[in-house]
Amino acid sequence: AVVVAQGEISDGEQPQGTVGGDSTSELIRKAREDDNVKALVLRVDSPGGSVFPSAQIRRDVALIKESGKPVVVSMGNVAASGGYWISMNADKIYADESTITGSIGIFGLMIRAPRALEKIGVRSDGVTTTPWGGAFDISRPLQEPAKQVIQSIIDHGYAQFIGKVSKARGQTYAQIDANARGRVWTGAQAKEKGLVDA
Repeated sequence: AVVVAQGEISDGEQPQGTVGGDSTSELIRKAREDDNVKALVLRVDSPGGSVFPSAQIRRDVALIKESGKPVVVSMGNVAASGGYWISMNADKIYADESTITGSIGIFGLMIRAPRALEKIGVRSDGVTTTPWGGAFDISRPLQEPAKQVIQSIIDHGYAQFIGKVSKARGQTYAQIDANARGRVWTGAQAKEKGLVDA
């Protein structure tokens, strides 16, 4: 069976041209349960996307592999971040020399717009019952305790990503971390670093 994961990775059911956590996982699950399917080729051409659907798809790739069916990833133009996440558990990963891959890392964004809101006449105020009340209000500065919590969540997610890649690729945590940190590589460079097989 050939399953194509092309486009940004998003939650739920997604149409062609994007990768849905539910819809792509369902295709992989059907291939695993179909006795006529002897192997899976996952064609990945994705810059990544959301963490949860990437983890959801990776889990189904691991399950089909555990069922005894070989899994091969064929990387397209780009298989980075979540695109690499869904690829890492394959038996073999093939990339073109110019494929953009890697981007093993996690980031988060917090939007702040106090002056922009004031320019259109929107102001906010309030009273809270806990120090965390209003911590994520876009009209207020992000306080240090909230920054620390957000950073710890990102650090935990990064450690999980590195740990899963190191296990899947048979390398140490330090070896993967040295080639991760959000950096991108060509397919040729990724081959040298052991992130792809050929």
